[in-house]
Amino acid sequence: MEFKRSTIIGMIVTLGMGLIIGAIIFGGSSNAEIAHDDHQHELNENGEWTCSMHPQVRQSEPGSCPFCGMDLIPVESGDDADPTVLKMSNEAVQLANIQTTIIGTSKVNNGLILNGKIKVDDRRVNTQTTHFPGRIEELYKNFEGEQVNKGDRIASVFSPELLAAQEELIEAKKLERTNPVLLDAARKKLKYWKLSDHQIREIENSREAKRNFDLHADFDGVITKKMVNNGDHLHEGDALFEITDLSRLWMILEVYEKDLGKVKLGDEVKFVGSGNGGTLYMDAPISFISPEVNPQTRIVEARAEFNNNGHWKPDMLVKGIISSSSNDQELVVPKSAVLWTGKRSIVYVKTDDLSFQLREVELGPESDDNYIIREGLSEGDEVVTNGAFTIDAEAQLQGKNSMMNQVITVDHPENSRFEEVELPEFKDFQNQVDPKFQKQLEDLSMEYIALKDLMVEGKGTPIRKAGIKVKEALSKVDMNLAKGEAHLHWMTLLNPMTESLRIITSTGDRDLQRLQFINLSKALINAIQSFGTSFDSPLYVQFCPMANNDKGATWVSLEEEIINPYFGDAMLHCGNVEAILNN
Repeated sequence: MEFKRSTIIGMIVTLGMGLIIGAIIFGGSSNAEIAHDDHQHELNENGEWTCSMHPQVRQSEPGSCPFCGMDLIPVESGDDADPTVLKMSNEAVQLANIQTTIIGTSKVNNGLILNGKIKVDDRRVNTQTTHFPGRIEELYKNFEGEQVNKGDRIASVFSPELLAAQEELIEAKKLERTNPVLLDAARKKLKYWKLSDHQIREIENSREAKRNFDLHADFDGVITKKMVNNGDHLHEGDALFEITDLSRLWMILEVYEKDLGKVKLGDEVKFVGSGNGGTLYMDAPISFISPEVNPQTRIVEARAEFNNNGHWKPDMLVKGIISSSSNDQELVVPKSAVLWTGKRSIVYVKTDDLSFQLREVELGPESDDNYIIREGLSEGDEVVTNGAFTIDAEAQLQGKNSMMNQVITVDHPENSRFEEVELPEFKDFQNQVDPKFQKQLEDLSMEYIALKDLMVEGKGTPIRKAGIKVKEALSKVDMNLAKGEAHLHWMTLLNPMTESLRIITSTGDRDLQRLQFINLSKALINAIQSFGTSFDSPLYVQFCPMANNDKGATWVSLEEEIINPYFGDAMLHCGNVEAILNN
């Protein structure tokens, strides 16, 4: 069979093209696999694997995520492995309009501007009373706000008792030579009713009893409350007016809790108000600071006293200015650089052209548009002052530490509010874990018990040091020795123990350490019950009903005797044995 020459040529060309395409496809696939393997090797140089959905998971070998079951992926080596550092492209930095400032020290102004109100001096509020029973015939001072001077006539009163007493005085005067004692008794009776010597002499000289008698003011001031009217009948001691001396007033300032450190007794206050068609000024020192915080407003009242020149009125609103500048140099950061999380304060620091590191900082008082930095930054650090929210959002998307995730490198647990963890019920996994795991759990328990004994003594620094040892023992517990559900159960207990130990080892505050010991104990007891230990002797789970604000709290002890770690000497033997754990 003969083929045309053109047909043969076409077959050869087709065959050649097929060989070329096959080489490209299969050769490329091989190269891609090699490149992929090389990349995997490069990514896994640090020997860690993580979950793309739960980046907090770290394991030393491939496997499944204990939370979602997804296959773990290698952790990238280099700066990207640092959970506090975020790398961004040059285009992303420009689009986010990220701006930075190099921070330094400066003199700070701790001045305050406080809202205030003028009030009367409570010690200068007086009550004008009648000293004898009677009926008001006429009020000489009859409206609120009227000025009263001591000795002024304020009312005319008809009193049958006083009329009778006057007549007794007149009769006793007639018998002065023969019975002076009677005259002296009649005079004293009138003096008890606050009649003056002058008034008594007038009665004696006139030899005629007055039907109506004038009451005279006992105080200087302004009538701030009128309590009677013409024709009212009064008993002895009944009130007529409230008379307030306004020659000296109080200025009450509202100080928020966060500003209490800036206000102290003796501080000079310049206060400004409006009145008489202009602006009023006055200086006065702080003379009193309330020992109580208003539970509704969270305000503490501070008081200054001053002499009134007649221009200041009660209930006038004022602004109080306390100036307090210091010559000390303080490290400050612009307010725009700080991200608030409620419990923590976050700042992003530029480490190179395209990298930003999250720092948790401890803030001091405000100073103009800055915060004083107590801890977390150093002079010369370049902080992000514009675009910090954008950086933080990108960090969250990449599974990095952010203001929504607790930072491990810089910690200030005193700003954290304690919350008791909710844990799953313990399950018997003792047959599903390696005996080595139980031995590691025993070592952890021994360090825990040493920590518990120091909690009883209640000294913050030794507790913190013992907590570090517990932390080290916890890090040596190999989670890979627990498989399947046992592994998952251990992970739910590991997080609260790690968090509690992080705070215990980061503070010297005994009370805060004891609070965190609640969660540590709760998780460890669950672990011992679930996985068992290699202890030969029993462990005693003990319970104090008064700990944790009367919610109760547990702990583990080698001895049956109650030695309370939450109250120490205050209630050393408070509690009972709740359970006995035998391996």
